[in-house]
Amino acid sequence: MAARGMGVIYTKTHSGGSLRAELSGDERSSYLARWYQPHHARLTARVAAAIKNHNKALIIDCHSYPPEPLPYETDRSGDRPEICIGTDASHTSKGTESAFVTALTRAGYEVGLNVPFSGALVPVPFYKHDVRVESIMIEVRRDLYMDVSTGQRQANFKDQSATLQKAISAAMRACGYQY
Repeated sequence: MAARGMGVIYTKTHSGGSLRAELSGDERSSYLARWYQPHHARLTARVAAAIKNHNKALIIDCHSYPPEPLPYETDRSGDRPEICIGTDASHTSKGTESAFVTALTRAGYEVGLNVPFSGALVPVPFYKHDVRVESIMIEVRRDLYMDVSTGQRQANFKDQSATLQKAISAAMRACGYQY
């Protein structure tokens, strides 16, 4: 994504237009120190606390995506399930993967695994070093809860939210996590 101007600090829009001028080294360092590093330090501390208190941690990284591929997306196939679950080979166990796919499917969603997006967030200090840290990404297709042309919530927004919360809670219980 960095090659497309959409890495840690975006310089391009999703359509490839200019968002901001390229940053100098000092400007980039300042942005990272102000926003990126504090966020990831808090995430790392929370994961460390979960491991200390429970001997395991589960990161659920949530996003949304439009029903049609954006210009920056390399996968133009149009395979865009209602829910995309992203996994990491080192930090998403088959049991956790299965629990989330099962719970979201039972909730009535069409679920794709690593389609159209893949991967899951893991703080660098734990990445490929600590199997007690699990991570899964959940991407929700936006037309499930909003009018994508206006950005307005659909009437079913609260119902969709409640259904997703119940399914995620069921998946967490199935793989031994408390919420």
